[in-house]
Amino acid sequence: MTMLLCVGEILERVCRRRMEEILDMTKSAQRKALCRTFAFGLLRPFSGMNVSVRLGEIAHNILSHWPIPPQPSKPTAHFCYLTMCDRAHWLMLRESLFSLYRSWNSLPEITVVSDGSWTANEFAEVFAWWPTPITVLMREEICLSALVAGFPELADYVRESIWGLELATVTTQAKQRPVLYADADILWFRDPAPLLDDPVSWDKPRAPRESNCHQRRDMALRHCPKVLEPPFVNAGIVALHGELMSPEILRSMVQDALPHPLDSSCQQTIIATAIKLGGEFFPDKLSLVEFDDVHRFRSRNMKTEGYYSRHYVNWMRHLLYRDALRLRWRSVLSRNYFPSG
Repeated sequence: MTMLLCVGEILERVCRRRMEEILDMTKSAQRKALCRTFAFGLLRPFSGMNVSVRLGEIAHNILSHWPIPPQPSKPTAHFCYLTMCDRAHWLMLRESLFSLYRSWNSLPEITVVSDGSWTANEFAEVFAWWPTPITVLMREEICLSALVAGFPELADYVRESIWGLELATVTTQAKQRPVLYADADILWFRDPAPLLDDPVSWDKPRAPRESNCHQRRDMALRHCPKVLEPPFVNAGIVALHGELMSPEILRSMVQDALPHPLDSSCQQTIIATAIKLGGEFFPDKLSLVEFDDVHRFRSRNMKTEGYYSRHYVNWMRHLLYRDALRLRWRSVLSRNYFPSG
């Protein structure tokens, strides 16, 4: 009996030591990959920098030095959460995924697509804090999937354009399983399960509405003029299990987009056409896509306004880091003071 207790204690110590090693490795990998040098000019009160941007840059720096420890598992959601990111925005993706982990009761399978600026092994080290393995798809795999699906034009678009990669990711992966595609510049504040419905019903594409969105006018007039009329479509979140649109229209629109590989409005117009021709809008509260507080000291509060997520497009990234830092502090406080919550 005494021997069994001794063996048990030894195994417990070995497991604890191994967990500590994993924790140290995860934290070290995150710091090495994400840490930024602090710009002391941010502390100069009369530099002329907008206060909201200044706070966002400070929050960005704090987050880059604040690794996320390995998280415990949660129940499984039966769909794939699909996103993509370049190497320069790994920190933004990390905070997006952490907001998902913090606010969702069940976790979907996570698949992240690389634009070619990072490898699966590099990614695995930095994102080892996630409780389950994250699937990584390389750009070449998405290109091959487009070819196998019978869309050589889409494969060409993938090779030439990051926007083509995003479009092909949604198009090819949704044929295989229910997917919720979300841009990496989205933070989650509530569990959206009540608004998403059962994944078996995702046969039509769904996306959020937006008050104003830049579209490729010539493409819209040729294929779906309703795209230019409100409500406008935001392509930052798309739910689908099946075809995005008819193959004929998709091929034609991709051919129109190919000469403009750097124009994001081409991909936005294709998604918007899919929604307007045969899709649906998400409920309004699923995601906020507004810019009225971009330069304010106090940003909008998603909890009090009842939104489930926010899309921080382009010039709003400083607000993303401010809100992400706030979420991290709340997570620490809830863990320390409300352990049962």
